[in-house]
Amino acid sequence: MDFRVYQVIYPDDLAQHGQALFEFLRGMAKQPGEYRFDYCITNDIDYSNDIITFCLSEGHQSNISSVDDDKNAYVPEVSPYLSTCVALDLQEKRLLVQHRDYPPDNLSKDTNMTRLSLMLNQAFEAVCNAIFNYLDTTREADDEDFAHIFRHYRITMLRVRLHETGRYISEEAQVFEDEITNERWKRGWAEDGSSMHEVILKAPGRGGEGDLRESPLAKSLINLVRKDVMEINYWDDDGVSESLSRNDFRRFSIAGINIHTLIITAIQTISNEVYNRREEIRRFIATRDFE
Repeated sequence: MDFRVYQVIYPDDLAQHGQALFEFLRGMAKQPGEYRFDYCITNDIDYSNDIITFCLSEGHQSNISSVDDDKNAYVPEVSPYLSTCVALDLQEKRLLVQHRDYPPDNLSKDTNMTRLSLMLNQAFEAVCNAIFNYLDTTREADDEDFAHIFRHYRITMLRVRLHETGRYISEEAQVFEDEITNERWKRGWAEDGSSMHEVILKAPGRGGEGDLRESPLAKSLINLVRKDVMEINYWDDDGVSESLSRNDFRRFSIAGINIHTLIITAIQTISNEVYNRREEIRRFIATRDFE
């Protein structure tokens, strides 16, 4: 599950208002929306480690059945209410909002952000005597972002730029299970004297089972001590094809949860991940100074 990250503008310590903000948001009633469809913060709300994590649920008119005829299963993206997971980190003054598709005609990312801002503004005015303001943030992708994706998602394309020297695979890398084969393979890479400067690997994507994580070549490239990963294509937990290039502005990604995950489980996972990865969240910086 991917999240957009926003920087909250507030001059003082937000954490001191944590419990009061949590109580206010938890007690908010349903809000009237367009076309007589309401929206609300559900009872699945958590407050721990100065992080308020909750679900914004929005009513909509679905134009297709909410039951998958092939699997006879409930399909959450076309249910009467559409859910968006949100985390407000009071310590870091960051707002994380689930980045997702909004298929119904009466919902969109802009509508979602407007509604979320209105509800948070009510809370800020009542508790902090302040207006809720936020700014977009950006963060350039780095090697750890690519390595994280490689570890957690099915990979269908990898483009890596090589250096002329220093083609060493990291000592802890396990390309092959057999230790002898593994060490011989790594020695072979270290002795590469070619002028090869870029490698592009591809595997079947949509409708296929290709996964470059099973490729010794891909494993070797991602574990080179010196290299520049330029681009990677992968399939996320929702089965959506995504790509990340070196110059992309990175979203905050949490593996293992998607739109099919129970909300209470997703909320707990998000809260834990935000807490454990605060150093990463700090690197999401506002794109312009607030005046």
